[in-house]
Amino acid sequence: MKTVLFNDTMKMLTGFVFLGVLVTSAFAAEKAPADNAKPSAPTAGEVRWLPFPGPQLELRGLPWFKENAPELWRLPQSARSQIPLGVWNRAVASDGGRIRLSSTTSRLVIRVQTVPAQTKPCFIDTYINGDYVDSAKALGAQPTELLLFEGKGRGQKNITLYLPNNHQIRVLAVGVDADAELRPPPAFAVKSPIVCYGSSVLQGTGAAHPSKTYPAALARRLNLDFVNLGFGGAGKAEPAVVDLVNQLDASCYIFDLGKSYGNQPKEPYARMLATIRAAHPNVPILCVTPIYSTNEPKDPAYLEKSVRLRTMMREAAMERRMAGDKFTFVVEGLELFGEADKKLFRDPQHPNDEGNELIAQRLVSMVEKVVLGKN
Repeated sequence: MKTVLFNDTMKMLTGFVFLGVLVTSAFAAEKAPADNAKPSAPTAGEVRWLPFPGPQLELRGLPWFKENAPELWRLPQSARSQIPLGVWNRAVASDGGRIRLSSTTSRLVIRVQTVPAQTKPCFIDTYINGDYVDSAKALGAQPTELLLFEGKGRGQKNITLYLPNNHQIRVLAVGVDADAELRPPPAFAVKSPIVCYGSSVLQGTGAAHPSKTYPAALARRLNLDFVNLGFGGAGKAEPAVVDLVNQLDASCYIFDLGKSYGNQPKEPYARMLATIRAAHPNVPILCVTPIYSTNEPKDPAYLEKSVRLRTMMREAAMERRMAGDKFTFVVEGLELFGEADKKLFRDPQHPNDEGNELIAQRLVSMVEKVVLGKN
């Protein structure tokens, strides 16, 4: 039987139905980043280097950066001994981190080094005024200068650099034209970010490019800030990790723990929801149940686990709604990414770049309503 977001008996409780369908052509797919992007040296001419960190470069998506600087870690160094090793090992990657600036520069260069040296593609994606421009590939532990764009004229540009997903990196400086003007980047639609916590699907393990994880694609479509606290297979709602998530003021929380939650009972998941709600009484919480996996039709035990997790997460969220929590919602993973979408997997469990974009498209209407108040 096809899973739906809310069955008919729950409509009075939820207040609206998420349809899980493709959005209209207004959200047409962006130009895809190139997987074969290569590092290239900056062109000749004087470059003015802006040190990083520095006041002329805005960093987003890494809320504990002041404590961790210059490391682009997603959790605070002070919590390292309190959280599971599997979480920390993934937290050192810069997923969701972005550098923003507004400038008249005709070209942009970045000086970076990977930590440790990477043998797999490690991309920095560049957007100007919300449109994809190009990707640069960072390799090697030695400082490297990468040309991000050139020949873009001297008009004012709002620039966003998406830092690598699933990789640890250091940014040393960003280079602009010697006489380029610099301004603060524009504000987001709302001040507080979407805070995303959970699994490898949410982290974007299947996405080759950092701008193509579904939290990044979703936030970009709605001009929202976001924080990606996906920790691969280590998204298990441990109290120490949930306490860190709870420190962050959010416009919306997205909890997509997926199959990472494992064989735990409902209690840790329910405790996570209760913890967040107690500190943030009016902030929407979207509880995403596990998406489809091509393992399900081949492995009865895997299918049983998937069904159990979907049921458990749905019940935990609906119990809160029935107790009067009108800001907690269920988002059915099978409606975000189901069997019909199986061609968009990078591996049996993780959607590729296009698949992540599809999930973002299908989430837009709900997030737009609960965060921006649009019908």
